[in-house]
Amino acid sequence: EDWTRQRKDNHKEVERRRRGAINQGINELSALMPTNGSSDKAKGAILTRAVQYIRSLKENETRNIEKWTLEKLLMDQAMGDLQATIDETRRRWEEER
Repeated sequence: EDWTRQRKDNHKEVERRRRGAINQGINELSALMPTNGSSDKAKGAILTRAVQYIRSLKENETRNIEKWTLEKLLMDQAMGDLQATIDETRRRWEEER
């Protein structure tokens, strides 16, 4: 009977630590999320807000990558055009010397 009691107590302690770790993680997520006027402290609401926020960040990341890729292509093209102008100007200058 002592052995059974000890097993139950050990299980309760393990479960208490597990719940504590989950709650700590949810609290950390809550602190990282923008509130947007929401003060809902329910675990489900915090997790829902976290998922929405992560999706929003990923969408912004995708848009930014597309924007930066386009800007880089345009910049590379402009640099190529400038280099061609410099080369042509040098060629003309050499011819006139």
